[in-house]
Order: sequence, then structure tokens, then C-alpha cells
Amino acid sequence: MAIDTFNDIVGRVLLRAPQAGRFLAEDWVRNAFRRVAERRRWSWMYTHSQFLVPLVYTTGTVSVTRASTIVTGVATAWTGDLVGQQFRIGTTAPIYTVQSVDSATQLTLDEVWGGSTQATVTYEIYQAFFTPPADFESFITLYDPRFNWQLVLNYTQNILNAVDAQRANSGNAYVVAWRDYTKDQTGKVGQPLQVDGAVANPDPSSSGTYTGPNDAIFTVEVTTGGVTGVAVFQWKKDDGSYTTGVTTTATAQELQDGVNVFWPAAVVYVVNDVFVIRTTAGSNPGSPRYEIWPHQKAQYVYPFLYWKRAVDLSEPGATLPRFINGDMLLEVALADAARWPGPSADKPNPYYRLELADRHERTAEFLIMQAERNDEEVFMADVTYQESTVMPFAPIPALGDSDWLQTHAI
Repeated sequence: MAIDTFNDIVGRVLLRAPQAGRFLAEDWVRNAFRRVAERRRWSWMYTHSQFLVPLVYTTGTVSVTRASTIVTGVATAWTGDLVGQQFRIGTTAPIYTVQSVDSATQLTLDEVWGGSTQATVTYEIYQAFFTPPADFESFITLYDPRFNWQLVLNYTQNILNAVDAQRANSGNAYVVAWRDYTKDQTGKVGQPLQVDGAVANPDPSSSGTYTGPNDAIFTVEVTTGGVTGVAVFQWKKDDGSYTTGVTTTATAQELQDGVNVFWPAAVVYVVNDVFVIRTTAGSNPGSPRYEIWPHQKAQYVYPFLYWKRAVDLSEPGATLPRFINGDMLLEVALADAARWPGPSADKPNPYYRLELADRHERTAEFLIMQAERNDEEVFMADVTYQESTVMPFAPIPALGDSDWLQTHAI
């Protein structure tokens, strides 16, 4: 029988090393996938997207107050589409980002206005900073289809500030430079995963935005079986104490720190079933942002190719990528299992044998190398982009040879 899901692989590991428990077995499988994913630039990591540049917004006038984040508009019709775009008055004031659109005539900036208080002045809202997709790892190339040239990637804010500190230039873009990280990455709540009880029993669901300061695991245990409204559960966070019994409901019930659990109706829940909900704390910084310079003030598009990160196989809907099979990951995980002596001296791991770990490692290496050969047939990862394209780099009059800049550290 094929093993092609995260739970399938974890289950096979636990058949060999049941003393490890589900959490440790999951870590072994995650580490196995991470190890394989980091072996090379796999074909499934190569993908594409685009940055869409909207029209610049200049309708109406605005008033700003020094040391305030609020912008008040007159004759404006602001909408949520402006969130994340850049706000500026004139060409000498700093560039701010629209944090929220509170109404058609009020914006909130990401930082307080640092200039002098001004009333009924003209302004611009446009896109200068861009956030790649969530799975973004690094650029391969970003290009301008109108002029048939690549934007230079090996560029920094220091160089950009030396060339155009005021960002007074606009028009055809030459370079893309890392800007900063977004500040809006929020905590995540995973779906309940059953760790004890009959596997076929129904699961609750979870929702919400985790607000705790650190990653945590919530454990939920059914203490009284029955349908929703009759069944009772208890829960705890990490190694804390269980709560007293809570009656199940079909609507969201907050456990703690923004973590909600609900129990779909018309389902019978079974006593002693135990579920865990993994949460990930929000972080600052969040996603990377890049500046495309000069700033484009017209409606435009910049396509790009990029390397994407490998997903966590335990995420809902995650599947094994092409050429990566469950047998390969199982061998890597079993090598870790065979190196684990057990939780204690009086509870040894019967699968603990170093020669067995070496055998699993050899089998895993054979399967990985076979996958690499198969992947190489469809994707030559060792060919550099300069060798595989004839598209020139954008000319940068201020700094000379663009091709030299692209291929040298500055």
C-alpha cells in the first residue's frame, strides 16, 4: 500500500518505534522532508508570479498632523485596495505605507507623520514596495516585458539611497532591492490532530488567530461521549492543568489566546479521544518586501521567476512533491528512530540499533539519488540563469555596467 501522506509516514514510524510517541515521530518525518528538500533546487521549487502595479491615486486633498498616523481626506474615495500601498506628499517627505483604510476619507499610516502639520495639500498613493507570495524563497529573475530586460537584483538600499535618496525618479524600472519585512504576520492555529483513541472517530475543528507570545500545543480530550451538546471535553495549554469539563457546541468556543474549537453537529464524539492543536506565534518581521526603482506610476506588471520554500507536510492539504515519495522519507525517519535509545533506561526503544540506522541511511541515500536523477531529466538545476537566457539586464546610467553589478557582490 502506498504511503503518500504525512500521517501515513508517521503511522509507519510508530509501528517500528511506538515508544517514541506521535510528537517525536512527527518531528522525525518533518526533519526527513527538510533534509531531502535541502539537497538541491528541485523542479517543484521553480515557479513564477507577478507584481501588479496599480494606477497612482491622487483624487482630492489631504490633511496630516505631525506625530499622528491619521490622514484625513477631502473629496477622496479611498477603498481597502490601497492598504499596503505607499503614501507621499511632495518629493522630499518620507514614504509611508497605508496600514488601514478607515473610511472613504480617512487613512492610517504605518508610522507617525514626521513632517510638519499640513492641510488640504495634494498627495500620491502608489505601489513602490512589493511583497512576494507566502512561499517565496528567492528571486531567479524579475523582468520588464515592455523593454525586454531583466531588473538587476544585486542591489541594496545603501546603493539606492546614494543614487536617489529622495526617490524623485519615476518611470522605467532598472533594479529591485530588498526593502524590509512587513509587520503584520499573525499567529496561526492548526487543525486538531488526533493522538489517542480510535483513528476513525470524528474530529473537532479549530479556528482563530493565535495571540500568544510563543508557539504552543493545546490538548483537547473528550471526557463524556455523545453528540454535540451532550459530549463534554477538557483542555490544557502545553503542560498546564486541564480545565473542568466544557460542553461541546457547534459554534466556536475560545479556549485561550484566540484559539477556538467547535464540534460539528450531528456527529457522535467518543470518550477518551485526545486531539492536539498546534499554534504558531505571530512574528515581527513577517514577509520580505522589495522596492522596484525607479517607481512606476502607471498601471503595469512585472513578471518574475522564483524559488519557493518547501511546505510543512503536516499543513492541511499538503502533498508530497514530484519525485519525493513516502518510502524515501520513511527510510530517513526510521534512521532517526533506530538512533533513539528510548525515553528512559527502563523503557528502551526495541528498534534502537545503530547498524540498522546505517542500513536505513544507505537505502534512503539510494532513493534520494534516484529521485535527483529523475528530477535532473526535467530540470537542470546546475545551469545558472545567465547561461540559460539572452535577455539583457536593464541599463543603469548612474552606476555603469549592469551585467557586472548583477554578477558581483558590491
